[in-house]
Amino acid sequence: MAENSSEDPNQPTQSDKSIHRWLELAVPVVSFGGILIAFSLLAQGYLLSFRIAAAGCIIASFILAYLAWIRPKKDIVALTTPMYSIIFFVLPTDLIPDLILPILYAISLTILLVRLKYRYGKPGTAVSMGRELGGSLKTYIDQTREHLKNISPGTAHNATLAFVQFAQGDYAKVARISETVTGNGETAGCDQCLARAFSIVKEHAALLDKSLPRPFTYLVFNPEHADLLAKHLPSWSGR
Repeated sequence: MAENSSEDPNQPTQSDKSIHRWLELAVPVVSFGGILIAFSLLAQGYLLSFRIAAAGCIIASFILAYLAWIRPKKDIVALTTPMYSIIFFVLPTDLIPDLILPILYAISLTILLVRLKYRYGKPGTAVSMGRELGGSLKTYIDQTREHLKNISPGTAHNATLAFVQFAQGDYAKVARISETVTGNGETAGCDQCLARAFSIVKEHAALLDKSLPRPFTYLVFNPEHADLLAKHLPSWSGR
């Protein structure tokens, strides 16, 4: 079934990551490279050198905008740099001011690249390995990471799908995912707390999907799982 796949199509491949790194490097290289070529031509008496400097900045602007577009969080400043590059460089005026402008613009692009890379995350990814998490959530992840490190990628993927679909209100799909995990023994011998979690989620998802009344008894975690819960239950009154 599709839910058992451990590969996420939204995650960039190793090849994509390599391309992204080269594109990030291209922003300062292309923008400043055009300026260096322009100064070299200017020293030889070519008055059209500004066009080359401007072209480097325009190309680098489109690369930066692309890098901003492929991130989950969109940086509006980086996305609009192509528009401003065209406004600034399409109609050059005096030669000396126009050579200063590409320099300032290239510096700005490089600063925006650093801002994009470290403030808006990696291309096509969400928060990675808890490094961007804070407060109690990061504490909880650190607390449970060692215990859950041997979980298979397929089980982890299904857990993520169940969490996301439950938050979106697709309770029928959550129940199917949980049934798949608990029904095929995917968690057997691996982690009883995780198996229990899928069973609890399946029960609640089925109740919500069919709008059934709250039962007198329902599945809860066992007392021995208390240290793995983000919030300790006041009592163990379930079954």
